[in-house]
Amino acid sequence: MNVPPEVVEILRQWVRKAEHDLEAVRRIMAVEEGCPYDTACFHCQQAIEKYLKALLTLSGVPAFRTHDLEKLVALLPPDKQLSIPVTSLVAINPYAVDVRYSDDWREPRCSDAVQALEVAQRIRAEARGLLPPEALI
Repeated sequence: MNVPPEVVEILRQWVRKAEHDLEAVRRIMAVEEGCPYDTACFHCQQAIEKYLKALLTLSGVPAFRTHDLEKLVALLPPDKQLSIPVTSLVAINPYAVDVRYSDDWREPRCSDAVQALEVAQRIRAEARGLLPPEALI
């Protein structure tokens, strides 16, 4: 895969930030008592968003400012499509913004965070398989 160096650098930035989100989730989930599952779910959503934006960047599709995973995955070209059902991404969308506001807030449980992390790890694995090796950290 011949990717211009300036694009590789942008990809590295997306990957680095996504990996930081996943590391935050792992550390947060290690807390047994009083674990902030809403924060873990937020970082799972963020990691997914960043990996999708890396794939869009690689494809030459502008990674516009949105947290909507369904919209982002819909922009992926056929050769960058992922096997994750869109319904799994839709379920994670509220963790980007909704869990941070009290008006319609539902406290995520441990099972929600575990499920969000599973989806994030699947997205990570598939995205990393599509990204050029030089963009991976």
